[in-house]
Amino acid sequence: MLDGLPIDHVAIAVRDTADALRLYVDVLGLRAEATTIASGENLKITFLNGANTRIEILEPLPGDSPVGRFLEKRGEGMHHVCFSVPDLPAMLGALARAGYDLVDEHPRVGVHGELLAFVHPKSTNGVMIELYQQG
Repeated sequence: MLDGLPIDHVAIAVRDTADALRLYVDVLGLRAEATTIASGENLKITFLNGANTRIEILEPLPGDSPVGRFLEKRGEGMHHVCFSVPDLPAMLGALARAGYDLVDEHPRVGVHGELLAFVHPKSTNGVMIELYQQG
């Protein structure tokens, strides 16, 4: 079903963005975009770019958040892989019909105006999948 779709980015949950940037920017040479605060998700987001590479660094802000709960349960590491899709509502329908557990049954608007939705890792071999459609 997802065969042939391009990966937009891989997201990594961290406790300290500055510490993560020392590796990804200072050592590996990726370029950091400006950090964004997703206040609705209580989250700090920093995208990193390199040759054919995009990594999203996710740091929870103080208080409750999904990424904070992820870190408490699993520790730092890969949070999700994001695929770019041309028609997000159609893809969500196809996944639901195929029996996959959707976190988001309908697209929501992300911090950059894109449409996105998540598929629960319990139905995708333990990996959370984000689906992304430019808005």
